[in-house]
Amino acid sequence: MAAYTLLQLLEVAAAGAILLLGVRIHSAPVALLGGALLLAKAIVNILSPEGGSVYRRSVIGYTVGGIFFVGASILVHLAS
Repeated sequence: MAAYTLLQLLEVAAAGAILLLGVRIHSAPVALLGGALLLAKAIVNILSPEGGSVYRRSVIGYTVGGIFFVGASILVHLAS
């Protein structure tokens, strides 16, 4: 197994653990953080066939994940 593949698996496991922790402790911000990290990682991998550097794809993916986190946090705050 390549080092990059192992790193990706560890990132997904960590983000999934954060998501599950947030659900377990009934904390919307923690669950949203885990979901945003998983979304960002998915976007990084979806952009892989398009080419470009890992840095470029990471910037795009984690920016979208950050926007999701902020937007969803605002919605959760307004709903409660």
